[in-house]
Amino acid sequence: MKKISHLVPTIFSTCIALAAVSPTLHADTAIPLATWGGPNHINIRHFVPELEKALKERSSGSVTLEHYPGGQIAEDRDMPTAIPLGQVKTGWITVNGWTGTVSDTKVFDAPTGLTMPQMDEIIDQPQGLMYQLNEKFKEKNSVLLGLADLGPPAIVSSKPLERPEDFKGKKIRVFSQGQAETLKALGASPVSLPFADVYSALQYGTVDAAITGFQGISSQRLYEVADYALVPASFFGTTMMGWAANKSWLDGLSENDKETVVHAFDIASHSDRKAIIDEIGELNESYKDRGMTITRLGPESPQYDAWQAVMGPLLNEALRGVSQEVRDLVQKK
Repeated sequence: MKKISHLVPTIFSTCIALAAVSPTLHADTAIPLATWGGPNHINIRHFVPELEKALKERSSGSVTLEHYPGGQIAEDRDMPTAIPLGQVKTGWITVNGWTGTVSDTKVFDAPTGLTMPQMDEIIDQPQGLMYQLNEKFKEKNSVLLGLADLGPPAIVSSKPLERPEDFKGKKIRVFSQGQAETLKALGASPVSLPFADVYSALQYGTVDAAITGFQGISSQRLYEVADYALVPASFFGTTMMGWAANKSWLDGLSENDKETVVHAFDIASHSDRKAIIDEIGELNESYKDRGMTITRLGPESPQYDAWQAVMGPLLNEALRGVSQEVRDLVQKK
């Protein structure tokens, strides 16, 4: 007992010391980020380090990132449910996949004909697309923290397809219902094929052309079986990526930590957008070097007006159920 009594002052002093430092220890905030897909995707290999850097600089290191990659917490298809329910606190999302949760996200599948710079402009302008979508996300207990456009898909083919009339009678691979409906309106026959089968389908003439992500031309080496690629602005929609948080969780953070999170995601998403543009430029030159002819539609293109005339009625139909505020943003361009 005597030995124990000698320890009491030491134990008591230690407890006092721990009590003094524990508030500092517990003041640190960890932000869990759920992602899916391969580690080489630009929205992981570029965005995640940029987010870590922004959180550290904004909070002097008191707010850190806990990254859960590879679908450990949730896959892309789970996010529209998992984030509103709080099963995911913050997550990487394909915004196009939220049409059943936030109807205004249909705008990214609509044939707007917007170029990537035009899309960026309406995202960031005051009361722009970021603001309008975030208001709708909040109604679903979610907060939209950032957007990054991967760009419109490319249409790869062995013969040039540049004008709407060039598509008539062609068999073309699609990967969404919206693309299928657009091709039917052009007189083409949409064909559903897994991404892994596109190379052989083009090689053996099973399809005349294929719609794929511009980056997918490289990953599937489609330049070996296709000589042409049309990047049709957003007349076949665009692939909009983003990051979202559970609203209840975010609102439960301290005011400083909440501001840090919102600010850091904004910085990282804008950095990611620039990296995507740079990567597309590099790929564009790489495809040309491999013998492909790349045609990009834009308001300055001689074919653009013909596309706009054909797509006008389809655009009006595609925007049914989209709020007037969002309709005005994409239709006034």
